Amino acid sequence: MNIFEKLRAIIADHSSSPQPNSPASQSTWEAERLEWDSRVAAADRARDTGHFERAANLFCFALELRDDRGIHIQAGHMFKEARLFEQAKKHYNIAYSQDPGDPEISFQLGHFYKTQEQYEDALEYYKAALILNPGWDGPLKEIENIESSGELRRERARKAILSSQADEFSEFINIDDLENCIYDGSLIAQSYEELTISHQPAFVPTRNGTPQKTKWGTGLTIRGITALRGYIVSHTPLDHIEIYMDGKLLHTEILTVAHQPREKTNPNIKKYCYNSWVDFTEVSHGWHDFIFRAVSPNLVEIENATWRRDRMVVAPPFSSEYYSKSDAVLASIDNRSSLSIEDQINSRPSVLHRCTTRSFPFEIKTVAVMRPDQLGDLVASIPALHKIRKALPNAKIVGILSRANVGLAKTLGIFDAIEIIDFPDDPIMLERVMSLENQVKMKKDLAHYQFDLAIDLPVSANSHKLLPLLGAPITVGFGGPRKSMDLNFSSYDPSTGCDFVKHSARTAIIGEAIALAMDSGARVERRDDLTRETLVPYGVPSDEDYIVIHSGARIKFTHWPHYPELAERIARDMNVRIVYMAENENQKSRLPQHMLDNGQIIYVCGQMPFDHFDTFLSFSAVFVGNDSGPKHLASLRGAQVVSLHSSRIGWEEWGQERGGIAISRQVPCAGCSLHHNFDECSKNTACMTFITVDEVFSAVHELFCENRITQGDSVI
Repeated sequence: MNIFEKLRAIIADHSSSPQPNSPASQSTWEAERLEWDSRVAAADRARDTGHFERAANLFCFALELRDDRGIHIQAGHMFKEARLFEQAKKHYNIAYSQDPGDPEISFQLGHFYKTQEQYEDALEYYKAALILNPGWDGPLKEIENIESSGELRRERARKAILSSQADEFSEFINIDDLENCIYDGSLIAQSYEELTISHQPAFVPTRNGTPQKTKWGTGLTIRGITALRGYIVSHTPLDHIEIYMDGKLLHTEILTVAHQPREKTNPNIKKYCYNSWVDFTEVSHGWHDFIFRAVSPNLVEIENATWRRDRMVVAPPFSSEYYSKSDAVLASIDNRSSLSIEDQINSRPSVLHRCTTRSFPFEIKTVAVMRPDQLGDLVASIPALHKIRKALPNAKIVGILSRANVGLAKTLGIFDAIEIIDFPDDPIMLERVMSLENQVKMKKDLAHYQFDLAIDLPVSANSHKLLPLLGAPITVGFGGPRKSMDLNFSSYDPSTGCDFVKHSARTAIIGEAIALAMDSGARVERRDDLTRETLVPYGVPSDEDYIVIHSGARIKFTHWPHYPELAERIARDMNVRIVYMAENENQKSRLPQHMLDNGQIIYVCGQMPFDHFDTFLSFSAVFVGNDSGPKHLASLRGAQVVSLHSSRIGWEEWGQERGGIAISRQVPCAGCSLHHNFDECSKNTACMTFITVDEVFSAVHELFCENRITQGDSVI
């Protein structure tokens, strides 16, 4: 029942009065009833046709016959829609005073104050409606939306400033500033209490494959050795999870317990997490049905609370040729081994990656460039095409073009080959179309090129739907489903609502993106105002090599735990002074006391002047640290950097770019992106803890020797 139907019911209740007994009274009563019905009907018609102020006045005209609570609500609602708020408030208040126990009028008063952007008052009435009608979804959703809104935060901040007597506010803030809606309330911090909610039981998958388009269909797709991850929100303790595929038990493991942040009332609410490493290499390809089921004694099983179902595609493993740098693409395990899949993976060596400014993970030999539209579109794409050719001078570039573009394309000296496709504009569909037969033909005709990269040049068209037919492992373009490199650029002229940046410039962004993926442009930038004399007071001689170990990082759970052992190993085996940087004194006791006493290890904790910090990094022979800001600064200054990367995000994205070595581990759950909720890992951060001291030492020694050779010194 919508609001108007509810109000009609209220009006009907108030309209029914006892019929008089005498004929004269009966006649008068009948005339008044007919007049009442006529006035209300006229108001209804005005309301239903969107004439809100007229409807409000007609409802008031009906009230001249008799007082009626439902009509007061209608009049208030119509005045509100006409944005005549004082009149609306008058009628709402009359209706409220006549029956304050009616949740509907409280709900309408909530809307009334929300419309005027008086969110505190709106909250008060929405909460009153919920108290009067517990479980009512309408006010509950309004409360949730307002409490999470930036508008409420801005209103509260404005009131706090107005009520403050602090002198500093009067210097730069006035009333007009506080009424200006340009300021964004969502930027204002909320307290922990404001962020809390009452969590309900839920089964939350965090990774069941990734969305992909395959020959079996589009959906969540799993390949090779992968991780199935998630958690169950529950106030009942849970023991383990069972994963079934096509009705058969596939995997089981103990659930780990994680804190449920921002829980408002129930201390027993927790997250029970799983991170299941499963080998799908030998599983038949295609769609499979999965059941994920939490298990615990006497557990009441409820779908989407303690168990859930999913349907996913199992596809062949990714090619190691194309994904050799990925931490998520693993070599096969030994199914005959007595070791579990987890033990086999954790016993493998870490991977030492040489860092460069190049993003593409393999050599780009053959490129498809699609421009299957009109002549003017190709003309506008010429700057982009020149950029692509310059970025890939040795690649074979194949133009996938409409017949209208072939003549011009042959004159450009860019394409090594041209393929014509039939992709006409359909006058009925009002977009470009291709028959199923032609799609099959296009796929087969172009398969021999074995494209490494496919580029869709149109900024806003449907040609991106042809990209899967090209079979390239890397795809680039604007719009449409997820690609390897998704570009989204538009400009906005508020006077017309149109773009104002030249179409050729927008298209050229693809060329720039390709060029930057080949070389990001990051270069060493040294300072000429720093000297090593700055370090002498710290105990670092001005004529000796030293190695910096920086043990900190903003994201605490990604700290490598073995820096003290590494420092001792380097100082002992390489006889090089160590500057050990830490956030506090906690790690100092793990270092050999005699090395601290004789200055072989210099322990520096806390903050120092930036120029001093910059000097330490700039003149270090090797810098060792977590994936953090200091690592990037050391690389910027030309230091040889060994960085230790958790696989939560790709080392390819965040590894230093100016040389050095990034160390990571290949694990099925790579790409988890855990940050604040790190206790969901369930594998004890295996991507960091299993990097060994020997592996890091070998990288440090290798770079130190290279640095010595570069400087013309003897190698240890």
